[in-house]
Amino acid sequence: MFLAPCHDPYDLWASPPGVAIRERFYARRLSGRIGAVTLGLADWLLPYLGRRIARARPLCYPIVVAHEVLRGGMKETTDKESRKDALRILRSIAAEKGAHGRWSWGLGFPWMSKNGLYGPDIPFVTHTPYVMEALLLLAEQNMYAEAMPLFHGTWAFLESLKVMHRGKDSLALSYAPVDEPRIVINANSYAALSYALHSIHGDENVRGEATMKAEKLACWVVRQQRQDGSWFYYADSDPGNFIDCFHSCFVVKNLLKVKRLLPDLTGGIDAAVARGWNYIASTLFDTRLGLCRRFGVRAQRDPFRLDLYDQAEFLGLLVDFGELEWARALVRQVDARFRKGGHWYCRIDLLGHRWGKDFLRWGIVPYLYHRARLERASERTTA
Repeated sequence: MFLAPCHDPYDLWASPPGVAIRERFYARRLSGRIGAVTLGLADWLLPYLGRRIARARPLCYPIVVAHEVLRGGMKETTDKESRKDALRILRSIAAEKGAHGRWSWGLGFPWMSKNGLYGPDIPFVTHTPYVMEALLLLAEQNMYAEAMPLFHGTWAFLESLKVMHRGKDSLALSYAPVDEPRIVINANSYAALSYALHSIHGDENVRGEATMKAEKLACWVVRQQRQDGSWFYYADSDPGNFIDCFHSCFVVKNLLKVKRLLPDLTGGIDAAVARGWNYIASTLFDTRLGLCRRFGVRAQRDPFRLDLYDQAEFLGLLVDFGELEWARALVRQVDARFRKGGHWYCRIDLLGHRWGKDFLRWGIVPYLYHRARLERASERTTA
């Protein structure tokens, strides 16, 4: 299992100078634009030297550990000590560590976005569900007593999210339990999944409410879909909005999971999933390259042409939709382009150079997880 600390694409941007630059950039100040270009060039051209100068510490990330637990669950060789180590790490890196029975997970570093500054101890609804799924798997692997209290503790986190829209049959929540100016669409698909997990595995006294909220959240997400099947990142038409591949895949993936958990839900989920998948497969997949392009609608420029995170989440959907031959072709392309000498890279720049060696959180471990899912699906079809 990849449970050791690692560097990350956001290391320099999470440093005090990086946070300040991003804040000025989003405020549309000239100093922010100049700083962003300068730091971006340094990060691109001197990624490892820049991290040494900035004294960026490698970290353990909840998404990495959770994906490794889920990937390990597909292998009979994963021993109990590895599972215990994973649970110990998840406990230690939680944003909320069990006070009043409350558990949640976030990035673990400061993140300045268009929505403002999120501190390193702020939990996110986009991160916590991965850990929830990992906890449920650990509970199935003779660790019920250790894992389920953490899973049940995520209910209080979900209930702490801010209500940003409430309709008769729809609901939208914040990304984190803080005030935010903009609603993030893919975050609400994660919220729908989280409540759906509680509707099946949660305490008996919350399951009815969890089902109701999962349906309302999913309904809201479906209604944000554009006519061509796409979803913007934010639920508005303000400056800085965008459509990219892996966030689009997140929405479809989470809606699929919600419908599997709660097959009786209404609200047009099946039709939305079909339209979303068609958009991703026809617009964001580049048939000439055999890989996914990054954006359908771009908000800003950077020096990177291809991102492993896009390929990882697209691969997951190929497995979900049973497109195994297409998935195997994608894996051949990805393995050739993003791996070298036993190391994985998370991006490829405009010059064709690999970037981000072993930056596990940003697509590498998610890709390895979905590749393991493909292997398992292929074994089932040939058995």
